[in-house]
Amino acid sequence: MDPKKTPQVKNGHANHSSGTGAPEGFSKFHPFLRMSIRYKLAIPVLILVFGIISFVLFTTFTVFREMMIKYKEARLQTIAEIFSETLKIPLESGDRKALKAYIALLAEQADVDEVRVEDVRGNVLGSSRPDSQPLPGPFPKKELSGIGKVTPDIYAAVATIMRGKETLGRLVIIFSKIEFEHELQMLFQEKFLVAFILTLIVSIVIAWLTWLVMRPIISLQRTARNILAGDLEARADIHSMDEIQEVGEAFNKVVGRLVQSFEHLRLRTQALEESEEKYRSIVNEVSDIIFSITPEGDLLILNRGFSGYTREEILAEGLPLFFSMHAPGEAQKFQEALETIVRTKKPVEYLSTKQLHRTHHAEVFYQTNLTPVVDYDGTLRLIQGVMRDVTDLRRVEMMKETLVRDVAHELKTPTAKFIMMTQWLEDQMLNDPERLKYLPIIRMLGENADRLMRTISSIMDLSKVESGMSDIRKQELNLNSLLRLVTDDMRPLVEQHHLRLETALCERPLLIQGDPDMLYRVFSNLISNAIKFTPDGKITVASSLRGNDICAEVADTGIGIEAENLQRIFEAFFQKTPSTLGIGVGLTISKEIVSLHEGEMWAESEGIGKGSVFKVVFPSYRELARGS
Repeated sequence: MDPKKTPQVKNGHANHSSGTGAPEGFSKFHPFLRMSIRYKLAIPVLILVFGIISFVLFTTFTVFREMMIKYKEARLQTIAEIFSETLKIPLESGDRKALKAYIALLAEQADVDEVRVEDVRGNVLGSSRPDSQPLPGPFPKKELSGIGKVTPDIYAAVATIMRGKETLGRLVIIFSKIEFEHELQMLFQEKFLVAFILTLIVSIVIAWLTWLVMRPIISLQRTARNILAGDLEARADIHSMDEIQEVGEAFNKVVGRLVQSFEHLRLRTQALEESEEKYRSIVNEVSDIIFSITPEGDLLILNRGFSGYTREEILAEGLPLFFSMHAPGEAQKFQEALETIVRTKKPVEYLSTKQLHRTHHAEVFYQTNLTPVVDYDGTLRLIQGVMRDVTDLRRVEMMKETLVRDVAHELKTPTAKFIMMTQWLEDQMLNDPERLKYLPIIRMLGENADRLMRTISSIMDLSKVESGMSDIRKQELNLNSLLRLVTDDMRPLVEQHHLRLETALCERPLLIQGDPDMLYRVFSNLISNAIKFTPDGKITVASSLRGNDICAEVADTGIGIEAENLQRIFEAFFQKTPSTLGIGVGLTISKEIVSLHEGEMWAESEGIGKGSVFKVVFPSYRELARGS
């Protein structure tokens, strides 16, 4: 617990996503994600079918074109070879007129651009075009037959004109594929348009069928939107006679149950708000100071200001201001109490602290109860505190303590003189036989004077312990060693009353932080108390280590304690029987000393005649060191 840590009042609200799992504005930048599902199905089908048909048409077009080109090449090559035989006669006879007639006849073919006849040297002997030029590159003069490409769109079929083994020349038929491809393209464009229209029709049909299938879901979606808009009476009316209808019916049942849950939640919220308002009014009007502190040192809740500071100032500054309001040395007590709760998760009650008022600097006394708020798994969540202004009561108690202390002090001196006089008288009577008859009276007076002196001393000791005036000098000590010392010193007194004193001490050293003199008084008081209420039997002193706690107990086989008196025996001046020796403050002083050592003390008994056990628990020295 860090007193310098400034608390932060955590009253923010957690941010919750919309439940879609997508970042805000994601659909705005991706319109396709918000498109109707029928379009999400139809558009991909349109693209897929159109792509398949386009691929098929393009592949068919390419294959068909190649087939037609091969066919045209073969046909023209055959025609060239046939006509090459026909042209032998005009070439042999030199009949130019017949040669031109044959060339004109061959040029009438629809797919022929030009027909020419060349001699072996490449000279044009005859042509269907008057401006004929020699063939470029692909056909040098040494190549006299075959099919070749003149340009990317112009082809030539060449046939050699032979007479026996003699070459007379060659026939060249030039044709183009442009017109043919244009016709093919026109044909396939018509087919492509028809295919696109069919694909579009198929997509529209698919979209329509999808809409028919999705109409119940659209109805379900519309109903959900109406419910989100606040119409809790909206229900999905679906009659598709399939699984979607079952989903719609289940949806209507879920909505009905949710509406009931919302109504119950509304009523509970309303009741909670009313309860919270009542709680707030009670807390704000109560005279006590109520606050909450986290284990990390944050001051979360405070119902009112105190010691001259406003509630807002204390919440803003947190624990540093809270500690600074205490008188010198008092803040350490409060901080140690908080550290004890963080370490042990046990409440601290009746913590008395003193503060200085902000304006008139008067002392203000507070009594605080600190309670830990622990989860089901043992985790400390909060420290709840209730602080009460006991200044007036403290002043009355201080006046009472002062009066009791002063009266006891004034009685102590004459009582001591009275004891001295009874002792002197007893010595004088022992020396004078005639006065021996008065000796029992003098001894009775001396015993009562001794008892009065013990009563006065006990009252003064109790006053010191309750007022915090006792000087505690804590040091590291072994509880087993202290218990051995107490039992060794008390053993003669125990045996004098014909009782047995047994020990059952832990084998391990039990290290604690404590004042050895005060703790010696605690356990000697417990053994003395056991002697008074144990007619016969034994007294057992034991110690043990249980987790992080160091335990000691004093058990007897005496008369036992009633259940209703197990708490009252620690009250000041309470006596089980009026005839019991003492004034009934021994257990009260012992419990106060144990509390000053951050320990606990209580009594257990199974009933009358079954003995009693007084148990004391201290935090271990290692735990104290770890907590600091």
